[in-house]
Amino acid sequence: MTDEANRTTEDAAVEAFRTHDGRCIVAEDRLRIESGERGAIGTLRGALTDGAIPPVRRAGVALFLVALLVGAALAVRTLPAWLSGAAAGLLLAWAIWTRLRGANPQKEVVIPFDTIESVEPEYGLPLLTRPRFVVRHRSEGGVKRRYVLTPSRLYGFGAYERGKELLAARGLIDGSPADENAE
Repeated sequence: MTDEANRTTEDAAVEAFRTHDGRCIVAEDRLRIESGERGAIGTLRGALTDGAIPPVRRAGVALFLVALLVGAALAVRTLPAWLSGAAAGLLLAWAIWTRLRGANPQKEVVIPFDTIESVEPEYGLPLLTRPRFVVRHRSEGGVKRRYVLTPSRLYGFGAYERGKELLAARGLIDGSPADENAE
């Protein structure tokens, strides 16, 4: 997904960056977080078909999927029947739980800039956690935290950096971590 695809044509001051399952729109007076409908399969499909992702990384994702399928097939054949059954049962329970839980009720969250107390960028641990922004804002008589996860560094291609630039341009990210520790 390119920056041009993220921009809204209504207003030149409205810009956006990708999140792990949607996008975050930074407008003049508010932050709008839109949830996507892709799911895990859609994310894999995007990682394999997105033209912005280099072919080497797409090949790596494809090889990983093949290795995962071969490993699962070998595990089913070599593991005891009760262990394979337990794994299948857990997978079925997860699928049922996901179906019963339903779709994300909040497809869009709007946070006005005047309620935002701070935005902290967190790079995350490489290959373990996603880069994210922790948005602390006043809501319902208290301070809430909203975590805006960006795509993994394996296929995000600058979404975190783009978000950091946009939020800093609006004055929401101020100071470095060293400044925060000094307080």
